[in-house]
Formats: sequence, C-alpha cells, structure tokens
Amino acid sequence: MSERDGPQRERGATRAGRPALAPGALSEERTQSDPLALDPLSYAAGLTAIWPDTEHLLPGKALEELAGLADANDRAGRLDDRSIEVLRDAGYFGLPVPTELEGGGASVLECCAIQRRIGGADPALAVAVNMHLFSVGVIVEHWLRAKDEAWMLLEAIATQRRVVASAFAEPGLGGSILRSTCTAVRQGDDWLVNGIKVPCSLAERSDLLCLQLQDTAGGKDSLLAALLVTNSPGVEVIRTWDTLGMRASESDTVKLKDVVLPDDLVFHRSTPGFDGDVVFAAGLGWFCVTATAVYLGVIQAAVDEARRALAQSRLAHLGAARAELPSFQSLLGDVVSAVLPMEVACAGLARALDDRDNDPRSLLPAMLALKSEAAGVTGRAVEMAAELVGVRSYSSSGSASRLWRDAQAARYHPPTRVATRQILGRWALGLPFGFELAERPYEEAGGDGG
Repeated sequence: MSERDGPQRERGATRAGRPALAPGALSEERTQSDPLALDPLSYAAGLTAIWPDTEHLLPGKALEELAGLADANDRAGRLDDRSIEVLRDAGYFGLPVPTELEGGGASVLECCAIQRRIGGADPALAVAVNMHLFSVGVIVEHWLRAKDEAWMLLEAIATQRRVVASAFAEPGLGGSILRSTCTAVRQGDDWLVNGIKVPCSLAERSDLLCLQLQDTAGGKDSLLAALLVTNSPGVEVIRTWDTLGMRASESDTVKLKDVVLPDDLVFHRSTPGFDGDVVFAAGLGWFCVTATAVYLGVIQAAVDEARRALAQSRLAHLGAARAELPSFQSLLGDVVSAVLPMEVACAGLARALDDRDNDPRSLLPAMLALKSEAAGVTGRAVEMAAELVGVRSYSSSGSASRLWRDAQAARYHPPTRVATRQILGRWALGLPFGFELAERPYEEAGGDGG
C-alpha cells in the first residue's frame, strides 16, 4: 500500500416587558437558521452565537425524525433501524473524515455542535453514535500526522458509510483508558486476539470495532489500537444492556475468542498506562468535548421542556402563567447560569483542538476538567429543569422523565471523576501523572506496610 497524497485539512423566561413564551415558540426558534433573523437579545440568538450552524451537515428535518423515534427507542431498549438509516442517509458516519478522503470534512467544533443537536433529539442515539465519532476522530488525528495507510481505513468508512463501534471499555480496568486485558499474540503476519469488551455501544449493528489490545510480548509500544471487522470469526456480540437510562444505546458485550486480526488494521501503538503521544491526547480530547456536547444537548432538551411547561401552566388564583412569575423565572435562571459556562467552554476547547498550532497535550487537562464538571452539572441541571416541569416529569413515560434517566449516565464515562481529580491535582502540582489511578491500597498501621 502507498501513502495517500493530498493537503492536510485545517481545521426561560422572556426578557422584561415581553409576554410569556407561547406554545410552539420553541419549534419556531429551531427553524431560525439565519442568525441575522434572530433578535440579538433572544435566548435562541445567545445559543447561536456560541455554536456554528450545522444545518448543511445534518438537516433539521432529519433531526425531527430522530426526535420522533426517541420515546419508542427508549421503551424498546433498542434503536429503531430507521434512526441509523437517517444518519447514514445524511452522511453522518463520514463527517470527521477529511474531504480529500471523501468524507464530510467536519471540524471538531462542528462535530460537537451536531452531537449537541442529536443529544437533544435522542440522547441514547447520541451517546451510541458518539463512540463512532470518537473512534473515527482518533484515526483522523493519527492520519493527519502520519499520512500513512490509515487513509484507506478512513476512505472506506466515509464512502461505504461504515458504522464503527468503540470497543475500549473492559471489566476490571477501573476506568483506565490506556490499558487492556485483551491479549494480542503474534501469529505470522497477523495477531491472535482474545478478551472481553463491555459496554460497547452499537456493537451488534456495527461494521467495524475500534479497540485497544495488549501485545503479550510487552515493551514500550505494546498497547495496540486497531480496527477489526465485526463479523470476523470468533467475534460474538451478546445482548447484555438493560439500564435505567440511555436504554437504546445498545451498549452490549463483545467476546473475542481466537480472532485473527490482520496487522495492517493496527493503526497506532502506544505505552500502557501513560503516553505523552500527541495522537492519544487529541483522541481523548475528541471524546471529552463531543461527550460533553451530547450532555449539553440533553440539558437543552430538559430546559426546553421546562420553558414549555412554564408557559403553558397557569396559576388560577394569580391569573398568570408560571413563566410570568419571578420565582419561577429565577429558578430557571439558576439552571441557565449553571449551563451557559459549560456551553462556552465546550465550544472554545473544540475550537482550540481544531487549531493545528495548539498542542493537544497542553489542552488535555482543561478538556478532562470540562468533561468531569459536565458529568456533575448535567444531573443537577436536568433535575432542576424536571422540578420546573412539575409532576409530569415523575411519570413513567414521556420525554421529561426519560431525559432525567438519561442524564444519570453522564458520570460513568471514563475517565471517571475519581481518576480525573487525581490527574488534575498531580498536573497542578507539577508531578508526573498518568491516565488512571496511581495509589496504593490502604494498609492498617502495624501491618507489614505500616
């Protein structure tokens, strides 16, 4: 195989004096794609100023169809095939692939904006396909620097609209993102792979698995990143996903038993436990900002539910909608004030990651902090919005209760908050740090280790 030639691609309450929000106003706001058509002091204009317009990459009509499938997906605990077809028809699965490789050429910022929109339409779908986006982003970051045969993988994903499942999570790792218990043993020119990956979103319907493996020979570069064809002999997907929220993300279990992995599908190698490699930093950055964007979309959907409820619910003895009352306005303001800084931070870090003059390794602590804080803010903000919706949010069905359940998943994506706190503390103190917990188990005084 020869190197592909081609240039590198750079990459509430209404304001005072206005009537309360009327039913249907939210859908009208969403149809406004021209920022110049918006009142610059409106809620919609404020969000438009933070995020780029991505209508050309994912049409609003497609998003509406996805939103219409969300409740049924949640009840079934599986995605309707149409949810994936809508995205495939829109060219979603090739979005981050550079245009010279027949992809959509979307920047990190544009991918975040799209994930935020999908997160508001169907959170479980957004989380599931975000694993695809992150996996492809890692390969893109590798290719932009190495300009090697990885172009063939990216072009195939874009032109054939392949779905890539992210098979990085494993039992027993404690959230570590630079280790693997899955083994890879040299067998001639190929590798023999064994292990378990769980949870693995979209595993059953994926075409390819993006995974990490441990070369049993050891050494500095013994952690492998590779693509594996999902229907390869020895790959078994077992339906094990049954959860409170994000029910339709299809994050099942993948068992690998004596699976042959061609060496040309190994696209990157790094050091287990710690790696100062720029591709790893950029790839982890992709995950931090896009995952945060998904949950910002969940929060936005919850805020929209609250805005609708406040506009439509009237207090008879006061002769006014709740949206007209200062107490409810202030409660919604608490939600917005907690979330807006996260919106700006997420968009700003995505822009910084797009800037090729920035070293992703320098941005990584900020991106890890963003994701860690977003995990906490998401749960609190959605809970506050649900309270504003009222008792309807406690129903066993409907979007308000579904959004609350989905928001709880934010705290479980690695790197977990437990590991992130230690990483950031050691970084701030100028101490060496890795991307996993580094400490000794507690030993009682007077024992062997006392």
